This record gives sequence, C-alpha cells and structure tokens, in this order.
Amino acid sequence: MNERARRPHPHFEGRPPEGRPPEGRHSEGRPHRHDSHPPLPPGDRHGGRRGFAGGKARRGEVRYVLLDALRNGPKHGYEMIKALEERSSGQYLPSPGTIYPTLQHLEELGLVQSNQSTDRRIYHLTDAGRIELDAHIEEVNAFWARLANPISSAASQAEIGFLQDELGHLAQTVWSGLHNALEQDDHRTIRRVRLAVEQCQNEIRRIITEPDSDE
Repeated sequence: MNERARRPHPHFEGRPPEGRPPEGRHSEGRPHRHDSHPPLPPGDRHGGRRGFAGGKARRGEVRYVLLDALRNGPKHGYEMIKALEERSSGQYLPSPGTIYPTLQHLEELGLVQSNQSTDRRIYHLTDAGRIELDAHIEEVNAFWARLANPISSAASQAEIGFLQDELGHLAQTVWSGLHNALEQDDHRTIRRVRLAVEQCQNEIRRIITEPDSDE
C-alpha cells in the first residue's frame, strides 16, 4: 500500500474510529500521572449517553461541580459520576476522561486528597477545597439551575436515546467504509463520503435553525 493510501483524509484526521478510545482515557482506579502539572481539562468535555440530553458543564465549572460532589463525604470516581447522573436526572453524565484528570489536578492543587482502598481510589475534600468551593458556590448553583428543567417527555428521551445509537452506527459505517476505501486507494469514494457527511451536517444545521420549516 502506497503512502497516499495510508494518509487519512484531512476532514477525518484526528477522529478515532468507533471502538477505539481517545488518548488520555483511563480506567477506574488507575488515573494517569503526569510529571508536570497539566492544565485543567475544559469543562465542556463530557461523555456518556445521557449527557447528550442537554446537560453540559461550561469551561471551568467541572472542578467546582466535582468539589461539590465531595461536600457530603468521600467518594471514588464512579460514585461521583453516578451521583452527578442521579442529581441531574440523567442529563449530566461526565466521562472518566473528564473526571480523573480533573481530580488529579485538584489533588495537585491541594483541594482534594485521595487514598487507595482495595481497587479504588477514594477522594475527599480538604479544608482548602471547602474554602474554594464556598468561594465559587455561585458557579455551582448556576450549573444546577441550568439543569432544573429536564426533558419531561418520555417519548423525547426515547428519541434522544435512539438518536445517540444511530450516531454511533453512522460513525461505525463511515469509518468502516473509509478503511476499505483507503485500503484500495479509492479517493473517489472518500470524497463522496465526505460530501455526504457535509450535506448531512448542513441539513441538520438547517433543521436546528429553522425548527418549524418542515411542519
């Protein structure tokens, strides 16, 4: 296979195929350690199926939401994810790739402490963490206020779940087709797939900006 066949199309470069986790995703109980202090990850990075329902932390909010999740007692990472999911009625479900790097940085700042318990790392607030949380309680309250009106219709939630599944199937179809096209150096197919994706994006933008145009 020549070099052209190995090179991904620039419109898809950097997007991992279905099933391959992005770099930096870590398993429960094994947070990655850096030699230097990493920046806090953007607050709007979140994962999980039900996070698609509209719950989204703005940049900088995640750290305070996590501190707030520890206010009433120690928790390990998975307990924090579940607590946030339950409190938000399923609207906000942050990914481990957001939770653990943020907890690590909070620990480096002295706002939380952790200890290993069997196969899980337990986190709890320090005195400095409580002071920091109290100083930014307005950000925490604003975050929960935005989630105060969850999707009320069970039918709407079912539609969103179906849409999330279909998005996964679409990604799998696209990457499978691109893999075959790259193997065969089939640039015509790659271009047609790209144009189809762009057309789909444009149609979705039209629907979102003109929600009643087809009614």
